[in-house]
Amino acid sequence: MNQFARLLFVSAVLGASGVRAEPLDGLPEGVQAHGFVSQSVVSSNQNRIGGSKSGSLGTDMRELGGNLSWRPNADWLVSAQLLSRWAGASDNGNVRVDYAFVDRLLVNAEGARLGARIGKIKNPFGFYNTTRDVAHTRSSILLPQSIYHDQVRNFFLAAPGASLYGGLDGTENSLEWEVSVMQPEVRDGNLTAFMVDQQTGRFKGRPSVLAHALWEGDGGRMRAGLSAGSLAMRFQPAPQDFFGLVGLMGGTTGAGDITLNTGVFSLQYNAEDWSHTAEYAVTRQLRKNFNLPGPLTILDMDSTVEALYLQTEWRFASRWKAFLRYDTLVLDKSDRNGQRFAAATGLPAAQRYARDWASGLRYDPTSAWSLFAEVHHVNGGAWVSKLDNLPVNLATTWDMLLLQAAWRF
Repeated sequence: MNQFARLLFVSAVLGASGVRAEPLDGLPEGVQAHGFVSQSVVSSNQNRIGGSKSGSLGTDMRELGGNLSWRPNADWLVSAQLLSRWAGASDNGNVRVDYAFVDRLLVNAEGARLGARIGKIKNPFGFYNTTRDVAHTRSSILLPQSIYHDQVRNFFLAAPGASLYGGLDGTENSLEWEVSVMQPEVRDGNLTAFMVDQQTGRFKGRPSVLAHALWEGDGGRMRAGLSAGSLAMRFQPAPQDFFGLVGLMGGTTGAGDITLNTGVFSLQYNAEDWSHTAEYAVTRQLRKNFNLPGPLTILDMDSTVEALYLQTEWRFASRWKAFLRYDTLVLDKSDRNGQRFAAATGLPAAQRYARDWASGLRYDPTSAWSLFAEVHHVNGGAWVSKLDNLPVNLATTWDMLLLQAAWRF
């Protein structure tokens, strides 16, 4: 609570000083700097989220980030962002490079553009992946976890590689597209636990591809997007300290390969006071060579992950928004309720699915500040962190309340 109190004090000083959400002054021409900080309070009656403890108030979920961009002329851009994030066992505040790239605009004709990026670039995926790093760009504290998994955020957000992008602008319609070739960032304890249910060992990213297209019509009233890609990685095990499924069953995982062939279809309708959004994702998970013993062979089988959310936002007053969302995820389309998985492993079936009803409010008192509040009623735990929640202790039905204050410049 001492850290939380200090953050609130700093935030109060910033608010009293009238700091606005604008880039810093006094920088060289073409250079911009921005930053953001957010602090959350989490209360969960069962499973642990963002460092919270079951039945008590958690204040360990926070973010602090800053980015710098330099545009020497209209055709070149250099941009990078550093982030420090706290969110339970997987994020302990270590500073990391969220993204860092060089962007070259190759063609900028009337109504058309073509460019290229190289470096650690953001992955074009769904509506929100390229903007999810800043709280003010999100409709809620937690994005729909079926598609925008926070427990594997680092894997999905950005990766070293190169991309080619372009766009066409008409009077009422526009089309943007991007194709990226990269090597996924996979050195992440949460990713290891999520993919192979153990704490040690490591993945190595392999050449992968991701493509995205976004159409907007009627001046942005209608939006439709399609993302598709193939993400590949190889797992190299460590001989000790297994946990989760493998450790509990007394087996060991061999070196293996995982390929995720994924696709997301996104659709949104925007009216004056309302926005309705739906996204549907299917990921074919191809596994081979893990050589799991006995009943654990179920974890070395190909499977299809299915995710869907439906969301409505209501801008009911100046500076105020409300949302209602249903979000569902199954890790194996052929075993929707996890019964086959539970029978083979003896572990909770709830580890294989999650159905989340969420509602919340957002208030923007100034352009620099955003305040969030939301409640969730969840059945299942497919997207909760296994580093914070041992599978054997996973609760099936649970509720949580989240509050967040976010500031930016």
